[in-house]
Amino acid sequence: MAESGSKLPEGLSESTFPHFATNAIHEGQDPDQWNCQAMIPLLSLSTTFKQNSPAVLSGGYEYTRGGNPTRKVYEECLAACENAKHGLSFSSGLASCMSVIQLLSTGDHIVCCDDVYGGTNRYLNRVVSKMGITTSMVDCSNPENVRAAIKATTKLVWIESPTNPLLKLCDIQAISTIAHEASKDDAIRRRGKKSNYATPGLDWW
Repeated sequence: MAESGSKLPEGLSESTFPHFATNAIHEGQDPDQWNCQAMIPLLSLSTTFKQNSPAVLSGGYEYTRGGNPTRKVYEECLAACENAKHGLSFSSGLASCMSVIQLLSTGDHIVCCDDVYGGTNRYLNRVVSKMGITTSMVDCSNPENVRAAIKATTKLVWIESPTNPLLKLCDIQAISTIAHEASKDDAIRRRGKKSNYATPGLDWW
């Protein structure tokens, strides 16, 4: 939950419980969602689920890659901790990266921090570039560098804070404001290194 007196981003509302820690251990974990009324969320190990007939899913799940009960609990809890409407989980950071980039089209432009996870750097500059999507790598620890790099074709602002590996700090709010002032769609990926600096909890404590 946000600190007293602080305002949540537009369109978001306070979570069910008054404290972050309470959200983290309760959201998405209502025993009534299980026929067995289990107090601890079930661990789903099944790769596929019964269909009453082709594409008719009585339980709401078809194949575990598309969703399963365990992941649903985690995503609902994550969304609540971030005061968001929805949460999505991926098996790797690059899987989430690729899903975001797939929203772009040929001719679009990305502004990305120059000290970014190596896998992301290589993906943007060696793979995405072949799709006709260009990327400007800038030092995002100075928000004005982001402002200067934005073009008419910029569709995405991609930052990490703290950065990996140099641990530069980026002013997420300032950069987001610059992106919105330019009337562009921005997506902010907050990534904590192994010490998990940028966890949902830290955002609201």
